[in-house]
Amino acid sequence: MNANTILAFRAGTGRNQLTDQVGDFTTATAAVITNDDATTSVAVLRVPLQTPILGSFNPLSPNANSAVLGSGYGRHYGRQLGNQAPYFNSDAFDGVPFRVRVSGKATMGADVTQTLLIELALQTSATYAAGTVVGNTGAPFATAAGGACKFSIVAECLWTVGSGLNGNLASRHSATIAFGTTLQVVSDVIQTNVSMAALTEAALTFVVFATSGHAASSTLHYDEFALELI
Repeated sequence: MNANTILAFRAGTGRNQLTDQVGDFTTATAAVITNDDATTSVAVLRVPLQTPILGSFNPLSPNANSAVLGSGYGRHYGRQLGNQAPYFNSDAFDGVPFRVRVSGKATMGADVTQTLLIELALQTSATYAAGTVVGNTGAPFATAAGGACKFSIVAECLWTVGSGLNGNLASRHSATIAFGTTLQVVSDVIQTNVSMAALTEAALTFVVFATSGHAASSTLHYDEFALELI
């Protein structure tokens, strides 16, 4: 967790925390968070707008006392002197790059065709759509023997409105996925398949998807899914 983290989901069993998922992920499966009634819903990470009415938040840092509530949203260093909640306006992300990160682990079920692919997509629901991916771990990664796997994606995004740029989102990403002593690294890849043009600021929402190559039961554990300023 960084000082410039704005919003984040972290692993846990409480409200709005990333819960472990167990099962068959041969169809792209979205990361989920726990609700108050013990059900789950899709973990959608949204660029903050200037309109929400905010209450208090638990601190994002794992080093802070989670029982001490503070003002909504993370910020840069110090208190939000001179700003009014929610501390972001309609120009806050126009032409200002931001970063979306996801990291976690998986315990893969063994099979000769077993693989794992993690993708970060510009989405609002659990329905995976081609042409929305802004970052991934590269080619499906072989985990045939089964067992522990870890991964990380960091996507740097730039959204602009006006000046003839039509609200497009440009992004590049780097990623790492590892299984045993085998490592696959994706370095500074420019994402070219995002087909959603003329995006409004409200459409800057992100969902993480996992896809396995075989139906052997596996477990997904997301440590962190975060949005931060650069």
